[in-house]
Amino acid sequence: LTRLTLWSFLAGEKFGHFILLAVTKMVHITLSYGLSELSANSLTLLGAISLHIMGDVDTAQSIGESAMQLQERCESETGKARTFLVLHAYVFYHVKPLQSLSKSFLEGYQSGMRTGDGANALWCLFNNIVTLYMT
Repeated sequence: LTRLTLWSFLAGEKFGHFILLAVTKMVHITLSYGLSELSANSLTLLGAISLHIMGDVDTAQSIGESAMQLQERCESETGKARTFLVLHAYVFYHVKPLQSLSKSFLEGYQSGMRTGDGANALWCLFNNIVTLYMT
């Protein structure tokens, strides 16, 4: 389902309903069957949807904070790079100062490199560089 959300996002507005369906299904699976390595990522995507589709900044921040706490509770680092990337690049940049995002992008980069998630690790590094340039 995580790949479906990525490809639906890249396909444009026409496939926005697939993103909504996939993310709500991922959250439903987490609530029904318990935590997994990608549970925090599903909450992160829900926060991004809340912000960008619904326009609700407060709810997005609340969901984002819950995703951060869930990621910290999870002992695995498998989805950490993706969670940090989406959370800080698409949600927290609206509600937190840009200077505070740099550390999290570096943490996502390091986690992604440790777990073999090179694509999300390099996106975290890229966003860190952009954030440092902008500040």
